[in-house]
Amino acid sequence: MATRIESYLHRRNGGNQSEMARFIGVSPQAVQKWVAGQAEPRGRNLDLAAEFLGVSPSELKFGPNRPAMGGKGGKPARPLEDDEQSNVDDGPAILATPRLIPVAGRVQAGADGILHIDDTSAESPDGHMLWYTSCVEAYSLRVRGESMSPRYLPGEFVGVDPCAEVLPSDEVIVQLSDGRRMMKRLLWMRDSQVCLESVNKDHPNIVIDCEEIQAMHLVLGHIPKSAFRPSV
Repeated sequence: MATRIESYLHRRNGGNQSEMARFIGVSPQAVQKWVAGQAEPRGRNLDLAAEFLGVSPSELKFGPNRPAMGGKGGKPARPLEDDEQSNVDDGPAILATPRLIPVAGRVQAGADGILHIDDTSAESPDGHMLWYTSCVEAYSLRVRGESMSPRYLPGEFVGVDPCAEVLPSDEVIVQLSDGRRMMKRLLWMRDSQVCLESVNKDHPNIVIDCEEIQAMHLVLGHIPKSAFRPSV
């Protein structure tokens, strides 16, 4: 299973294990163990891992061409007795619960790499997303246009967590002191400066002083369209 998780994860988001961990609600170390073959997701974690990777739980666990399993003569296999299940390890604890987070606006990247966001009011969001996060201030944005492709396509939703600590290699929304906003990948932070990589490879990396940054919000990644809940 480890090989499939690694392959599907690379296809899904370039191999970002942190994004997968946040979606499932487990620690990054748990996903790291799955990729390394030191452990396997089970139960609800397996279902959520498969949903995130865009495959069925059966395909993730057994591969795409596995035939249906049963007992002898094609009969269904009997359930395990209690004493046979005693050696099954518990899966990692779920660290987040699903909550409705608002769709706070529509986002499009300009030619200069600056985000153009049509913000909606907190009282009248453009719908909600049912998503796993422990942050009550989390929000999502609907992508408009193709300026952020192929990373984000028109009509897709991007989740944002302003409560989480951001680390190198994380995607972030950077809010500058002059009011401008950018979506970048944080490469490094040192000597009161940060280096940021553009989501769109047409734009070069930039280095800016920390004093120019008002906030950096962690980008959780794609939220499936099936999670959308219209406002009522």
